Amino acid sequence: MANPIRQKEIDERVGKFADKFWGAFQMTENGRVKSTILLYSFCLCWVLLALYGGCFALLNPWLDGLLSGSGLPVWLISLVEALVPAAAGTAVASLAWLLPSDKRLLPASYLWLTLLMLACLIGLMVLMGWGNAGLVLQFFGMFVLAPLALGLGSSLLAYYLYWKKRPPAGDPARPWKRRENL
Repeated sequence: MANPIRQKEIDERVGKFADKFWGAFQMTENGRVKSTILLYSFCLCWVLLALYGGCFALLNPWLDGLLSGSGLPVWLISLVEALVPAAAGTAVASLAWLLPSDKRLLPASYLWLTLLMLACLIGLMVLMGWGNAGLVLQFFGMFVLAPLALGLGSSLLAYYLYWKKRPPAGDPARPWKRRENL
């Protein structure tokens, strides 16, 4: 039998976390969003989805026509047809790094995209049945995993390099603690 006091504590923690998370999407008194990074990254993830979809729609017919009669193994043709549009989409998406906005925006967008794609994978597995898991996973691996791996990996690497090179933040309350340019 479960302990009702312990269950109540767990429910309160989960409730506080949910209120804190959803509170980030609420407006402040002056009409602004509390967390713009969540809102902007969520919107940018839909732009990235359209960008990758466009790259696959434009490049795969051309690649298929180019590689179909080449005598290459099917697995290699599938790999090329997955990686080339994903790399092209990642290159175009990386241009968002040049915007003078918050540098966390692109990695956060890829994290939203990852969450959306996991939800789609679970939905596909439920709708298609667990017996067709091989087909669903093949589709997922070719059209979803390659763009997510390339995009998320490159954006996290770029953000890490940016974070490593950024100047240290000075504390205005304690000027003696500021580090000079070393």
